[in-house]
Amino acid sequence: MHSSTEKLGALAEILAGVTGLGESGVYEYRVVQPNSFSDTGALDTLEIQSRKDDVSMQLTLQPGDILIKRLNPSFVYIVSENEAGAVASQNLLVVRPGPEIDPQYLACLLEQKEVIGQVEHVSGTAAAIKAISQKKLAEIIIPVVPIEKQRKLGEVWRLARERKALLREYIAENDKLVSMLVSKITTGGGEKK
Repeated sequence: MHSSTEKLGALAEILAGVTGLGESGVYEYRVVQPNSFSDTGALDTLEIQSRKDDVSMQLTLQPGDILIKRLNPSFVYIVSENEAGAVASQNLLVVRPGPEIDPQYLACLLEQKEVIGQVEHVSGTAAAIKAISQKKLAEIIIPVVPIEKQRKLGEVWRLARERKALLREYIAENDKLVSMLVSKITTGGGEKK
């Protein structure tokens, strides 16, 4: 089997985030917000919000779901077992891959400018703030390669994110070390002269 192309809507279900979340309501949910996750896959503690009506099981997050920001999307988040049952805020779209597409592979593609940039082409707009709708996202053309290659590329993407996080930690530690050395040399490290 060679690679082909498909519209994202044929490979995955695309759901809108949940509306009506706030401070009052009978039902409580853990909520993933656009600022809850980073470009390296780190996730902050989810806040609890309430809703008057129950959320359907269809709209609760499942492992493997991919979260993408509605406004100015540049990176995505793959839902893990830990977030199962939480909900996405209305500022996120949920891409639920079908069985023929690997979630990490699809997440990798959704971070590529050539892929996500199709939304601008499909909508015919190039606004300063780029907003994505479910319909626009469903129209994106995705290259489909054999599942073994999808898994390999998805794993490379995951490792690259891990490497990015480690490099940031290294830079932060290096900055602390330099600051400590500067302080020690310029002030004598607290020693009296």
